[in-house]
Amino acid sequence: MVFTVTLNPAVDKIIFLDEFVRSRTSRINKTLETLGGKGTHVSIDLKLLGIENTALGVTLGETGRRITRMMEEWGVSVHFLHYDHPGLASRTNFEIIEENGSYCTMLSDRGPMLTRAMTDDLLSQINGLAAAGDILMLTGDASNVEDTAVYTRLAQEAQELGVKVILDASGPYLKEGLKSKPYMIKPNFEELCYLAGRELTCEADVVAALESLGDAGIEVIAMTWSSKGAVVKSGGSIWRVYPAAVRAVNEAGCGDAFLSAIVAGMIRGEDLEHTIKWAASVSGAAAESEITAGFDINRAKELMETVRAVRLK
Repeated sequence: MVFTVTLNPAVDKIIFLDEFVRSRTSRINKTLETLGGKGTHVSIDLKLLGIENTALGVTLGETGRRITRMMEEWGVSVHFLHYDHPGLASRTNFEIIEENGSYCTMLSDRGPMLTRAMTDDLLSQINGLAAAGDILMLTGDASNVEDTAVYTRLAQEAQELGVKVILDASGPYLKEGLKSKPYMIKPNFEELCYLAGRELTCEADVVAALESLGDAGIEVIAMTWSSKGAVVKSGGSIWRVYPAAVRAVNEAGCGDAFLSAIVAGMIRGEDLEHTIKWAASVSGAAAESEITAGFDINRAKELMETVRAVRLK
């Protein structure tokens, strides 16, 4: 079983307008609502890819109940821990899509602070559900968590059970999580620069940074590079992925789609070249979608024909 963990799930309200101009009235063309939080996106994308999974995490208040209902509508098995505390509710994010130029701006709520007791409950839940051979995907920001070492604790608990851990976090939470030596991480370019402690200016710098992290005991590193594609290290091999040309509508969630397809390929035992090309295709289809969760799988199949992957090492 694949388990995804979302510590800070949300409802995303997406606002479409022609152009956003500061200090002026902007007329809204339409609005949409979808799910926010990396783990929720990954669960939905895995489901679309035919991989059954269980969504874990923490929700609060009526917004939290709504998040659970929205996940279930996608057909995902949801086991969020839910709490009702006065004045506390899961977050709501706002995303502005400027249709004259396809600009995307996310206004992300910090979310309610999760106490150590809540994350201890999550740790106990994982201990009771997960078993050897399962996959645990720790994804997203954890700045709303009292326990700053939460990802390390969750990863270590899972690894003691024989569970393979995949980490997709950012900033200090990604760096802290590396101490547990997860099987796979998925930084974007900026996050890889942060881990390297310097600005990476070219492909050779990226490869060197990936090799350094591989030496630290991480088996698979998939660095997404926005419209430039991705660079993926698996064992001793390094691949450069060149994406298909797409007209991006909403780039939020593309990295989650890429990660989901990588994991689906791993589970099915597909070869690495096919897996990373498919991941780029799924990510491209997600970029063409208006919402942050999900993608058109038929469009992904079309894009697969134009994606290139080149082995660098």
